[in-house]
Amino acid sequence: MILYCAANKKYFDLYFDLWQKQANRFYPDTRKIIALYQGTPEDFQKAQSKGVEVNDVTHDRRFPNNPVINHFYVLRWLHLPYEHGENILETQVNCLAVKKAMAVDKDNWGVEHARISRWKYKDGKKYKGGVSAAVFTPDAALKVVKQAEQMIVNPPESDHPMNLWQEQNLTWEPVVAEQQFKHLNQRIEGYTCWITAGTSQHYTPDQKLEVLNHYVSA
Repeated sequence: MILYCAANKKYFDLYFDLWQKQANRFYPDTRKIIALYQGTPEDFQKAQSKGVEVNDVTHDRRFPNNPVINHFYVLRWLHLPYEHGENILETQVNCLAVKKAMAVDKDNWGVEHARISRWKYKDGKKYKGGVSAAVFTPDAALKVVKQAEQMIVNPPESDHPMNLWQEQNLTWEPVVAEQQFKHLNQRIEGYTCWITAGTSQHYTPDQKLEVLNHYVSA
């Protein structure tokens, strides 16, 4: 299995140190790859010194020369490393491991896409949502890359269109293993293998880093 994330220079500087620290702590023997946009030679050296392979995607012909924020919603999907023929445990770069996830069967539970979800609430109802991490079979990853190549032409305003496409076009299973924190001193649940902080629409990078650092140190 491959543990994979993607980032532009800004997100690399903010979150990569935490991502690799937790990845190496809980997945020390797993191959790790980051797709990095506009990283520096120093960034590449840092990643490689931590055992993370770098896919420099800065000059990918499918990505525009002057991208806007919408293009980066497609960045991680565009570079899923399907070509290695292994299941891919894909996460956002600010989705951090806090416990080794349950074993991933060779056939990925008989589905193409295991959606690592969290409990969400709306109108007093509890449901499984949020997809900051997921496991793809190589064939499913290739399908997602092909869809990302179409989306990059008219990029979406959030991750939602791609998540919806995956739900409608891949066989999948929801696995509740993520927990999102917006405040300090909450309890990490027993099922939690991955943590995230609140969205960038409502929280600054410093606030998100404070929360993430608190919980990986808990």
